[in-house]
Amino acid sequence: MVAQVVRRILAPVELAERRDLDLGYAIGLAAQLRADLLLFAVIDTPTTVNLIGGHRARSGTGDFEKALRDEVRGILQQLVDQAAAAGVQALGHLTFAEDVEEQILKEALVQQVDLILVRSRGRTGLMKALLGNTAGEVLKAAPCPVLVART
Repeated sequence: MVAQVVRRILAPVELAERRDLDLGYAIGLAAQLRADLLLFAVIDTPTTVNLIGGHRARSGTGDFEKALRDEVRGILQQLVDQAAAAGVQALGHLTFAEDVEEQILKEALVQQVDLILVRSRGRTGLMKALLGNTAGEVLKAAPCPVLVART
């Protein structure tokens, strides 16, 4: 019997642009590999600005960071539920930080993942996409294999 090589997949969730919330590829891959899926969101300035722009006015909340954290937890829970519906065990986690790449790499180490699945738009050529964005930075320093999925 062959040992399972990929048991835990880390999939960073891009919240700066809402259209990137489709994690069907990550969920499908985890299902095929029978791997756990770790969904990780880093709340940085672009994410915060996007969430503020799409945020419904909440009167009297008083604590913006808590409201933002609750909103992102809700998004992650929807994705965890989507994975569960496909038979994939998933867990969502979030952190506040400006260095997204560094946080993804730290999470990969802490969670001892076997694969990081990052998405890249590849708008201006593969080399520029790999070397000049989050996917490229993660690819250069990851402690495990990285799968870059073009979106």
